[in-house]
Order: sequence, then C-alpha cells, then structure tokens
Amino acid sequence: MRERWTRSTPELRLDHAAVGLLLRPVFPDAEVAGIERTKGGLMNTNIRVELSGRAEPVLLRLYQRDPALALKEMRLGREIASRVPVARFIHFAHDNPVTGRPYALMEWIDGKHLETVVPTLDDSALTTLGASVGRTLAAIHSFTFDKPGFFDADLRVPERIDIDAGGLLTYLRHCLIEGRGGRRLGPELTADAFAVAEREGHLLDEWLHQPCLVHADFNGSNILIRQSAESDDWEVAAVLDWEFAFSGSPAFDFGNLLRPPLQEVETFFAEVTEGYCRAGGVLPQEWRRIARIADLFAWADFLNRPETTAPLIESARAAIGSLRERD
Repeated sequence: MRERWTRSTPELRLDHAAVGLLLRPVFPDAEVAGIERTKGGLMNTNIRVELSGRAEPVLLRLYQRDPALALKEMRLGREIASRVPVARFIHFAHDNPVTGRPYALMEWIDGKHLETVVPTLDDSALTTLGASVGRTLAAIHSFTFDKPGFFDADLRVPERIDIDAGGLLTYLRHCLIEGRGGRRLGPELTADAFAVAEREGHLLDEWLHQPCLVHADFNGSNILIRQSAESDDWEVAAVLDWEFAFSGSPAFDFGNLLRPPLQEVETFFAEVTEGYCRAGGVLPQEWRRIARIADLFAWADFLNRPETTAPLIESARAAIGSLRERD
C-alpha cells in the first residue's frame, strides 16, 4: 500500500560541501566521504553520511515541515530512549545556513524496513519478530498521560481532544463534509464511513481508559529490524519518525500496523499480540475492529489534505470500503 504513495514535497538535494557545513558543529575536522539519500519517509529528507576517519556513518535529517514538529521529535526521542529502541540524537539545531529550517544529526541504525522483510520469513522467524514488535509497542504505550491530546514543546498535553465516537463523527464531518475529503472519497464510501462511525464508534471507548503515547505512524516503513548478533533472530532495531506522536489510544498504532500488506500475515500478528500482552499491554476483545475504526481518523485526515496524491486516495478508498465487512 504505502510503497505506492508519493511525496508531496520534493527531497532536498545537498552536495558534499553543504553536508559538511551542517556536520561542522559536531565533526569540525571531518571530511565527507560519501552521501546517500535513504528510502522511506514522505515528508523530510534523510541522508546517510560517511565520514573519513570515522567507522560509523551518521544520519543527517533535514526537516521540511512545521519546525515545532522537529523539536517535538527530538525531545520525545530523548525522553523515551531508555525504554524504546530509537535512533539517538547527536545534534539538533532550530535552523541552519543551508535550508533555513531545523536539522538533526542522528545515530545511523543498520536495519531493514519491516514491511520488506516480513513477506520473506517463515513461521519460526515471524514468531520471534512479531514478539519483538509487540514488546516494542507495549513499551511505547507504557508512557501515559492524564488526557488525550497533542504535545506542546515540553511534551505536556495542554488541551484534551475527543477521540471517542462523538469525536470521530465530528472529525469525519470536518474532513469529509466541510472539507475536501468527501469529494475525493465519493458519496457511497463517505456514507459508509459515517455508518461505521455511528454504528460502531462506541467501541472506541473500550480502549480509552488510560491515554498513552501513540506513535501515530507505526507501520512497516517506520520500523527498522535486524538480526540479533547473538541468536540471528529478527528484532526491532529502531522505530523512526516521531513527528506525529500524541497522547491517545493504542488503537491508533494497531490501526496503522493492520494496514496492508502486514494485516494478511496471521502468524506475525498472533505473535505481536502475544508479545504485547506479555510485556504488559492490554487488548480489548474486539481490538482489531476497534483499531480499524480508529484508523478512520487518519484516512479522513489524508483525504482532506491539500497535497494528497492519487495513490493515497486509492488506499483510503480501499480501507474504508473494507470496513463494510466485519473482522
């Protein structure tokens, strides 16, 4: 699904001299030996940088959206690093002389994107990998807050947002009726989205008891995995891209993970849920359905964005159409 989505903003192209200028605050005497744009990510530009005299490469992350999101990602990464596998921030700046926007130098994590590896694995490997993903998701959700909402610069939640049945209906009206989303979705699927929200939106309440940290983009593109040096078992190396994180329900992250193609790998998901529960996570009885209903928030948002592309609209239509059938 996601592999067909295209960027709405072009990647930034920097030469060796510009990259060297951005690395100077941390590596003043290092010479840039090689640069390579990395795959994945639809919003920012990420460049793998090799330095002469340094064995390990670094990641240069150039932010192209709201500067406040960059600051949030940096502070959140430092806050959760003791429990959640993330790339360490080496340096962060609010602006720079090359792009004029925030940028970061980060630890380079060797790994592969989850979605590219899962289809190649046998049941034994899927078992250990799924358990690792489940444990990681439980660790993310172990950070709790007093109410659901978006973080301020200090990672506090100043205002409550409604993510129950009423909140879903309000947001669908905002995106699909008052906004541009309904025109892209079409009248039949728009009616389907409202019907699901009205009929089953109350299920969201079953997973709202304790607002927790939600990654909000927890999918195979943002989960790096690698084989353990000790056992060769696959495990989570790092969870990437925390710009959209907020305080909410675990259902949002499970909804992301349940999107194609991973939703079809039953062995993997069985172990994700086992690993999640063994690590202290709690799943309501109808967790799959609740997660897919919660994902309506995201699909409605995608459809209403001015820069939304045709492949993304097609994915949204497929996801909302599939809700006609119960899990």
